[in-house]
Amino acid sequence: MAFRVSTIEHPEGMRGIEGEWAALLERTGNTLPFLLPDWHTTWWDVFRQNRLLLRDSLRLKIVRRESGELVGVVPLMLTDRPRVGPLRLKTLGFLGADRYITEQRAPAVASGCEGDVARALATDLREGEEWNWIAWEGLRRGSEFALELERALPLRWADEETAHLLKLPRSWDDFRGGLKRNIKESLRHCYNSLKRDGLTPRLVVAESPAEVGRALRTFFVLHAARARQEGTIAHLDRFAAPQARRFLELVCARLAERGIARVFTLMIDDRPVAARVGFELPGCLYLYYSGFDPGLGKYSVMTTTVAETLKHAIERGIPRVHLSMGVDTSKSRWGPETITYQQANWIRPGWTSEAALRFYVWGRSAGIGGRFLKPFLPKRTFD
Repeated sequence: MAFRVSTIEHPEGMRGIEGEWAALLERTGNTLPFLLPDWHTTWWDVFRQNRLLLRDSLRLKIVRRESGELVGVVPLMLTDRPRVGPLRLKTLGFLGADRYITEQRAPAVASGCEGDVARALATDLREGEEWNWIAWEGLRRGSEFALELERALPLRWADEETAHLLKLPRSWDDFRGGLKRNIKESLRHCYNSLKRDGLTPRLVVAESPAEVGRALRTFFVLHAARARQEGTIAHLDRFAAPQARRFLELVCARLAERGIARVFTLMIDDRPVAARVGFELPGCLYLYYSGFDPGLGKYSVMTTTVAETLKHAIERGIPRVHLSMGVDTSKSRWGPETITYQQANWIRPGWTSEAALRFYVWGRSAGIGGRFLKPFLPKRTFD
């Protein structure tokens, strides 16, 4: 069966396939809010660059069967550094190249045709002549899609990211009974320390656009407070920049309209003490960034917030919770299944592309030179 690839270069075209795109993600069992059409269209509206030293141009690839059925979406953009001139670096990369607001990028491919989609994409990409290399993300090394892609486009494998998926039983007691001793003790401390001081935690779940908007304002305050905390693991304020706040407000408003965005706020005596943003996808709740009041750190209110959120998910019959990307004990101690996503590059054969890559690698590793080259290099290089 033939598969055809086409390229969307304008935001209107991206919005025109939102329904098909969302249906494809649901068929694949997607667990990442960052792959949703609303995330990509909002990201393009807020973060797209069009300056003298940096220009992004939409190059979203869609793959269809001969029948017209959508079976693949790869949300790419072409980035020129600088915008004009003979010494431009021209790369194809995924939408979402921000300061870790988008935690993971990946292609969306229907099951059962991964190899065919990879071969069709490879043929289409090899024919393009406007870029030096492709920066792939979200590949599952060893999957049929990645294997066929690597056969057609020799890949240079790079960094990896770890996802944490927690399977939930039908009751909180069953879930708690299966936990390791250390997290059981931690939970006991959380609730007993509050009880000893006459405090009762209460989880408030914001779901409507208006509720989510109000709860986000609290989240921003608590997220910043967590970042200012000293004497513990450093947590950056990912939403210190107005542009980042604006993006989260916009995307959450759009996703709340679709019944996806959530903000979980832990209250003690009508005082918000911790908050975590979440996204309820079909069959999975994704837990995004969090924040808490460091003055109540002795009660481990962030652990209590996660526990209360897991109780909420179990009550709603949600079978899985994604504890977000990255490797740290706050995720691993819950005993989740881990999934590894990997990055890879395909460099166009020829000395010009190799020279551009060497320039890029030098810029990443340079000191003063690296800072000088920052406008020319991928946005996450120096974050």
